[in-house]
Amino acid sequence: MNVNVEETGPVERRLHIEIPTTEVDAAFDSFFREVRRNAHIRGFRPGKAPREVLQQQFGERASGEVLQRLVEGSLFRAIEDAHLDVLGEPRLDAGELRKPGAQYAYKASVDVRPAIEVAAVTGLALKRAVVPTPEKDPVEAHLEDMRQRQAQLVEAESGVAAAAGHVAVINYVGKLEGEPFAGSSAKESQIELGAGRTFGGFEDQLLGLRVGDEHAFELTMPEDHADEKLRGKSVRFELKLVALKRRELPQLDDEFAKDVSSFETLGELRADLERRIREGRAAEQKRLEREGLIEALVAANPFPIPPALVEAQLRQRIQRMLTQLGGAKLDREVLGPLIERWRVELRPQVEREVKLALLAPEIAKREKLAVGDEEIDAQLARIAEASQRKLSEVKREYREHGLIDALRAGLVEEKVVEFALAAANVSEG
Repeated sequence: MNVNVEETGPVERRLHIEIPTTEVDAAFDSFFREVRRNAHIRGFRPGKAPREVLQQQFGERASGEVLQRLVEGSLFRAIEDAHLDVLGEPRLDAGELRKPGAQYAYKASVDVRPAIEVAAVTGLALKRAVVPTPEKDPVEAHLEDMRQRQAQLVEAESGVAAAAGHVAVINYVGKLEGEPFAGSSAKESQIELGAGRTFGGFEDQLLGLRVGDEHAFELTMPEDHADEKLRGKSVRFELKLVALKRRELPQLDDEFAKDVSSFETLGELRADLERRIREGRAAEQKRLEREGLIEALVAANPFPIPPALVEAQLRQRIQRMLTQLGGAKLDREVLGPLIERWRVELRPQVEREVKLALLAPEIAKREKLAVGDEEIDAQLARIAEASQRKLSEVKREYREHGLIDALRAGLVEEKVVEFALAAANVSEG
């Protein structure tokens, strides 16, 4: 096998691989021996069909399978012989393999690990991260949100006019050119006035009505309405206000605390909320400082990264986000722009993550930051506790799926970031 390596970029190499005729012929011979053993060809006993007949019937299949075998048997050997530290999957230009008796040549492009010279790790300039102070007391806001979720709907006082904050119960029908249409009517439909959940100012038409009042009005349907036949059309709605309700909020007292939590008093509930908010703000500040440190670290130690590696990570991230949507079927018109927006928004973050993943091991080597087996075990224990699974089960899963190295790499990254953050030059504001 003859291998030539061409440098096509700072972190890309193209391999030109030539496989001699002897290996090509041996691969074809092996293929046809296998076919001869298993093929049932009219006029010949099993295993006795001549090569010429086999070539006539299986020649096209032979070319495809032999090509695959030759590539699989030579590519990684060629990479090893060329002493390339490859990142990601090779990209093949397999060419054609028509028949035995000829040399086979193909090309493969690979991304290689960049040469990284660690220039600066300690003394990086950072500004102290500041978590914005909320306009409203977060404890009081949280308690108010809990009260709203516990609110009961009760009948409004007799004769009261509908106003923002009320829940109107209506019977209605919509008519397009004088005729009702599919989905245009409902009985005892509830609409929260002032919530802005209806289109075209529908709920505004209910303001001032009293129970028993009837009202008719025209509305122009939105241009993006789900029903194409209604887009931009004028629809006449006829409705009757059959009931009016208001939200009755519970008292903020010890009984409320018992209803919504495991605490006996409102004071205990407040103290717990204050603690969680304080811890949340501290965690957010640490996250911001960590992000700032990573940006400073990769900026102080520049090196080229393989574009294909970034693209692969970007695709994985977007796929996870689509999965998190619950497998919802989105229209292609919606999905396309959404994915493109994600690609633009996520790219800088993914590039930083790829750079950190490549840079961290080099820093760890220079600064002698190692992750021991006991740290791996501790992390697996945390994973088991968080997922409420047995530690032995989690360990077995990580070992069987080859995830220990990835887990170790993540811990190395964390150790490097913590080391650089502790040694950073942090200024206020």
